[in-house]
Amino acid sequence: MAEAGSTQKLTLKGRYEVLLDQPLPAFDSPRAKAFLAVDPRGEKVVPIMGYVLDRTLPPRCDTMDALRGVNVVGLLRMIDWAVSGGRDDRYRQMCVIYEQPPAGRVVASEKMQFPALSEEMIERGVLPRMVPILKELHSRNLTHRAIRPSNFFHAGDGKTLVLGESITAPPGSDQPDYIEPLESAMADPIARGDGGTGDDLFALGATLLTFLLGRRPEADKSPDELMHLRLEQGSFLTLAGRHTLSLPMVELLRGLMVDDPRERWTVGDVEQWVNGRRMTPNRAKLPMKAARAITVGGMERLTVRSLAYAISQDWENSAQLVRSQTLDNWLRRSLADEDVAKALTSNLGPIGQEPADAKTVARTSIILDPRAPISYRGYAVNIDGIGYAVAAAANRQDTRQKLSEMIANKLPSSWFNTAGAVRGDLSRQQGAIERMSTYMAQAAPGFGYERVLYELNPFMHCLSPLIETRMIIEPDELLPAIEAAVQDKIPASEPMDRQIAAFIAARFRQITDKWLRPLGNDSDNFARIVGQVRLLAFLQGIANNGPLPNLCRWLEIHLRPTFSQFHNLKKRKKMLEELGKAAQSGIIARMMSLVEDTQALAKDEQGYRAAIAGHNRAELQVQHLRNEVTHMDYIAAQLGEQVSAIASGVIGGLTAFGVIFFHVF
Repeated sequence: MAEAGSTQKLTLKGRYEVLLDQPLPAFDSPRAKAFLAVDPRGEKVVPIMGYVLDRTLPPRCDTMDALRGVNVVGLLRMIDWAVSGGRDDRYRQMCVIYEQPPAGRVVASEKMQFPALSEEMIERGVLPRMVPILKELHSRNLTHRAIRPSNFFHAGDGKTLVLGESITAPPGSDQPDYIEPLESAMADPIARGDGGTGDDLFALGATLLTFLLGRRPEADKSPDELMHLRLEQGSFLTLAGRHTLSLPMVELLRGLMVDDPRERWTVGDVEQWVNGRRMTPNRAKLPMKAARAITVGGMERLTVRSLAYAISQDWENSAQLVRSQTLDNWLRRSLADEDVAKALTSNLGPIGQEPADAKTVARTSIILDPRAPISYRGYAVNIDGIGYAVAAAANRQDTRQKLSEMIANKLPSSWFNTAGAVRGDLSRQQGAIERMSTYMAQAAPGFGYERVLYELNPFMHCLSPLIETRMIIEPDELLPAIEAAVQDKIPASEPMDRQIAAFIAARFRQITDKWLRPLGNDSDNFARIVGQVRLLAFLQGIANNGPLPNLCRWLEIHLRPTFSQFHNLKKRKKMLEELGKAAQSGIIARMMSLVEDTQALAKDEQGYRAAIAGHNRAELQVQHLRNEVTHMDYIAAQLGEQVSAIASGVIGGLTAFGVIFFHVF
């Protein structure tokens, strides 16, 4: 974790120092360790500490920026955040600087018992601080998502409390299930999502109930039993129904812990309650129950939400049920819900004998309970939690496969089509989420799971094994990090892996499919390598990083074979020499200009063809001479016969002329 083997500190922005040899375990968060921090340049009024974040989880940098400097009484103040060291460092870590809490936690864990807080303490010491905090967060369009008993600290005055940090992990991921509203509690903790103010208000109600009891409500029940009861009879009755509370406190908790987000109290309602407004508590609105139970997952289900949850959890054994007449009869006759029964038939087709596949089971759960998370093969995610889940599962093959299939099967689209009316607050995310199925369906580098990861997590650092420890978040730091990583040793692998390709593609909208298509060409090494170098040249050109000689030396090794296409050996040698000079310059574009020198290639090809033509003509002449040599005897005999015939004719003619001349004269 340290910047160097001999140091025990992380330096942020050249200013804050997180002292790794001085841990503060009393202030640890579930997914982040706390250490003493110092600011030599700051005013030493309040002690500070640094949280070292889990690098396997996506950071919430946008929320960190929004919270930097927010100063509300009762909320632990975040001072700053940064990645430690410089971009040339081999190992960097993201840290968040907070003021230290004034005193210890109210309770170390929700599993522990502790001295209960009085209603007076709730009314005068907790809520008057919580209302301004929630109002401030709401005004900034933020949620806290970490309101729970173990995240409160004593303020040191014996009268008030301080709410702890909220950004060291994905939103809601550290919350006990009972603290969260149903839609969040049903999802995997990592995939609960940012949620809304209503989620914080429910968590506040469940936290206040825990404070009043001095222990976790219904602690004797398993998580499955508790969820079953909440879905069957409502969260308030399940968690608070057995306990004796004053009418004003019942009014407050019932308003905060109502399961329907549309009926849940707002911050304004809580503020009025704090200011003395009192009303007769309304009766809890219970879920509609069936006349006859249907058994799924070993429990009798009386509500459609409870049934949907059971099907999603026990999806393999429920595969036969979702296509059966039994479910249709239960919906129409026992529950008298014709609308849901018709929706299932219209979306999934007529009742059949064959068991449903995982996708159909997931769509069934969505139709039965549109407000619930998407659940596929037992793994549940909220729409605004998909990005967090994809990042956290990058190295967890089983979960990664489920998420890949969930997105490729367009289950988020099915959810939006079904739940759009009841979860309109998430409609702004529909386009981005639905676009992911296109990326997931393509296997080439620059697409697939890696592309979805970076698209949905704009602050996730590049996970390429070559530079992962350097924690590169900003794309203009990518090439300098690679340059530093290959300084001592040039890897044997190709210059661009799937993580780097997806990181670049997700961070630059100029990168189209045309740029990425060659990267997946396994049958043409030349096209693949040139495609990689072209992307890196583009990035160097817009990032203005300066020369990168080490990276260029690596690229040169892979580009040299591409010059074998030159037939002229002298030209090939010259081009390789020029490639070496371009590599020494550290400018990738100069290397690309040689690779893409079409005029030189055309001239070489023209010369090559001319040489071939000349060679062919010479070959014909040689062949002709060879033929003559091979048939020399025959040619000599033929020539001899011709010479003999001519000679005989000449001699005969001369003889005849001599005889005639003799007789005449």
